[in-house]
Amino acid sequence: MFKFIKKLFIKPTTKTNGVSVRDFYNQSPEKEFGRTTQDASHMLEFQTTEYFYKKYLKKDMKILDAGGGPGRYTVDLAKQGYHMTLLDISDKELELAKRKIRQYRVDKNVDSVDLGSITDLPYKDNSFDMVLCVGGPLSHLHTEQERKKAIKELVRVAKPGAPIFISVMARPAVLNLCVKDFAQYIKTYGHKNEYDFWKETTLLTTAGDDNWFIGCSYAHFFWPSELKDLVLKTAKNTKLLHYVALEWPNQNTHKEFNEIAKNKHHYKKWLDLHFSICEHPDMLSLSAHIMIVIQKKK
Repeated sequence: MFKFIKKLFIKPTTKTNGVSVRDFYNQSPEKEFGRTTQDASHMLEFQTTEYFYKKYLKKDMKILDAGGGPGRYTVDLAKQGYHMTLLDISDKELELAKRKIRQYRVDKNVDSVDLGSITDLPYKDNSFDMVLCVGGPLSHLHTEQERKKAIKELVRVAKPGAPIFISVMARPAVLNLCVKDFAQYIKTYGHKNEYDFWKETTLLTTAGDDNWFIGCSYAHFFWPSELKDLVLKTAKNTKLLHYVALEWPNQNTHKEFNEIAKNKHHYKKWLDLHFSICEHPDMLSLSAHIMIVIQKKK
């Protein structure tokens, strides 16, 4: 039976436009649980992440799902018999995770569900055989110092030889989205006195900071080269295993990709093509999410 642990004190998260990252994710935990599996297009991020972590799975592994929200990856891996620990900053998402864990009857494979921050993990050094920090938790840390601290923590709790998976939201893709949805941004936020599209887009371009993440919170969007440099310079006792464009085929083509997926033959061909080139460095700029996989040196 898993245990639910609440830390008594968690540092306040970044607030932007009155909504902290924690409060933002507290608003719709069910939506986040289904985000990566709602259709073929959104599922590609999940499928590609899974494709790479499956390369390193071994029997009886203890795996940390850091910043795992409502536990999509925790439930998936617990079903396969791995020993999972889930941590997130959103108490509402963790409440949903507990329900999902019971619903899928994987309680015995979930060691704990913990409220906390990826910048201050409540675990001992060298605790886990694999560490996941996927879906973009690192993108919600406001400063480079916080992001470095989180990377160090993820490496600290990993055992020597353990793979560590970190995915973030990418800047080129969101800038492309700014063009596609320009009229919608103006219509939705233009009436607000504090919103200036050109000011915010310039900030996003130069610093990667989005103070209007889905209208009300904060996210940092990475240049592909920025993430690689940050991780490898911060985690010097690691080596690079993979650098992946998680979902390049569906960038701004969600409807079209879902149509392709209706034909199993065509869908498989596209997936084969995706996996054959998703590690090519020039593909990283096409993807909304990018993932770096490192290994803690023995």
